[in-house]
Formats: sequence, structure tokens, C-alpha cells
Amino acid sequence: MKKRIWGLLGVLFASLLILESISAEAAVTPDKRYIGLHDRILPIDDVSVIGNNTRVPLGEIAKFLYLPLEIEDGVMHVRKRGVDYTYDYATKETRKDGILQTSSPIVELNGKLYITVTYIADELGFKTHYFPKFKTLRIYRDDYKHMPHVNFESVIKMHMQAKPEASGKANVYLTFDDGPNRFTSANTAILKKYNVKGTFFFIGNQMKDQRKIVKETAAAGHYIGSHSMTHDANKVYQTTKSFMDEMNKGLRLIEQITGNDTKLVRVPYGSKPYVTAAMRNELIRYDYKLWDWNVDSEDWKYTNQQAGRIVKNIQTSVKKAYATGNRNIVILMHDRSQTTKVLPEIIEWLQAQGYVLKPYDPAHHTVNNFYADKRL
Repeated sequence: MKKRIWGLLGVLFASLLILESISAEAAVTPDKRYIGLHDRILPIDDVSVIGNNTRVPLGEIAKFLYLPLEIEDGVMHVRKRGVDYTYDYATKETRKDGILQTSSPIVELNGKLYITVTYIADELGFKTHYFPKFKTLRIYRDDYKHMPHVNFESVIKMHMQAKPEASGKANVYLTFDDGPNRFTSANTAILKKYNVKGTFFFIGNQMKDQRKIVKETAAAGHYIGSHSMTHDANKVYQTTKSFMDEMNKGLRLIEQITGNDTKLVRVPYGSKPYVTAAMRNELIRYDYKLWDWNVDSEDWKYTNQQAGRIVKNIQTSVKKAYATGNRNIVILMHDRSQTTKVLPEIIEWLQAQGYVLKPYDPAHHTVNNFYADKRL
């Protein structure tokens, strides 16, 4: 009888050890998946298994692998090293130099294109190594110096255990519309004094005449997005085609002047109700991001003598946004004299309140559009 009891206790103890081992393994196995490139983890949050393949948004991986993307007549082109990879939105087919790829390396999901990581890695001459314990797929090349896989595991662990960047009370993004103009230069000078970076949405037709200011703004580390070419609502929103023409031309002009490939747009007068579902879908097809705001300074309607009201508007609205749980607060302002007059006071108040002032960061995009469209 005693032997039987001890035997049962032994089985129970062994079972507990097994359960403990399983729990410990589960604790270090993340639900989240990661993509590594050489010796770092890429800041790509949307890593998914689709059709038994690890896939990531094409627009995101393209930035890190230096893949130029173009859409021509409903076909996405990825041209690299003389090879043309295409995805036809109508037929849903992926081709390489016109030859159909039966493995469907590019798929469309909720209006966004995803590409198989191992496919594009192989095509570009990279090797891949999978770490099943950490659900991490590493891309690397032998002709590029990199650490051994066993050492890279520590990089993955450190990334998984890293605490979010200290961000004070909340992140605040100072955004300026309707430049470039002489007040753009005045505002960037103030931002430099306080060691703050901003986000500027420039009008294309004005960029043509103020290329120097555009270059200086980009060189100072501020982020530049497109505010259309004309800022004329009758032209911008006439059709889906006219809308995309204004967005495409504005972003291409930014790239031509600064060399920076940006995909961030802010449409004239805000997205709602002007931007239709068809327009939003087109923005998604081009992998563009749409930013509105959640704090309106209303600076446009005040004179220099009334500029103090701008500060009060921002203080009231920022407090309200924070109280409702918003931790990414986007403030709408304009490159105008009344804004320049009170910008130092605005910055000083935000910093004193513990907010962290940041420019837009495409690697850590935060959704901020009036439609709450998470695709944008």
C-alpha cells in the first residue's frame, strides 16, 4: 500500500515538473512575431502567418530592403536589380518579369499588400534562419558581417524584454500646415532653440517656389508630409483620380527636393467628410498614411493681438485629450505669424506639463484620422 502511495506521489510530482516546464517555456514564447535583419530586430509590428507563410506589409519591409514601389495602371511594381516583380490588383497575381509566381508571394488583405518574407529574401540574395522558440525570422547575408545565430538569440531576448520608451505623460506632435513660407523658417528656428522636432505638411505649389526652405526643414530633422498640391478643395476632392493626383504629386515633389521618401499626407480641411471610401482605399493601395489631428489650435482665426487665445485653446484641448486616455496627441497649427508669436509659450507649457514632443516617425506610426481607419 505504501509503495502504491509513493508511486502515485511520484507520478504526481513528475506531472507537476512537466507542467512547470511547459509553463516556463510558454512564458518565454511570445505571441508576437519578429523579423530580424542582420544584427537587429526590425520595427515591424504587423508580422503575420498567412497561408502558412510568414508575411509582412510590403510597404514596411520595402523601406529596410530599399525596394522602390510604384503603381502603374492598377499594377504594383517592385523593381530591383533589373528584375520587375508585379502584383495585379485586378487578377491578384504576382509575376516576376512577366512569369506567374504560383506560390502567391504577394497577397492582399484588407486593402494592404503582404509579401512572404522568405520569398523576397531569397530573391534578393539573403539567407533566412528561423528561431521557433521566439517566433523570429532572421534575414542575413554572408557577405555582410553579422553575429552567429546563437548570439542573435540574446538580441531577440533583449528586444522582447525591453521596456517601452519613457514618454512622460504622453507624446505630443506639433504639426504645421500651409507652408513652406517665411513663417516656416521662423518656426523651425524656435523649435531648434528648444531642441524640438516638428511635422510640417507642405503645399506642393508653394514647395516649387520655396525649395530652399523645404531642404532646410528636412535637414533640420523635421518630418515633411504632403498637404496636396493646390489646397483647393474643388480641385482636390473633385474625383478619386484628382485626389490621388494631388497626393502623389505632392509626395513626389518632397522626394525630389529632399531625397526623403515620405508617405504621410494631411488633406486640406481634414479628412471628414471630404475623403470618400474610394479615396481611402486608394491611399491604402499606395501604402500612404493619413493624419488629421485631435487638438485644433484654431490659430488661423486669430490676429497677432489675439494670439494668446491659441495658447489657451491648446492647453484646454490637450488636457481634455489626455484625460480621455489619448497618449498620442496631434496638435494642428499653421505657418502663420500669430502662431510663431506664441510658439515658445506653447512649447514651454507642454514641456513643463511633462509631455514629450516628437516628430512623426514612420517606423512607429500611430493612427490619427477622423474615420478611425486603422489601415491608415
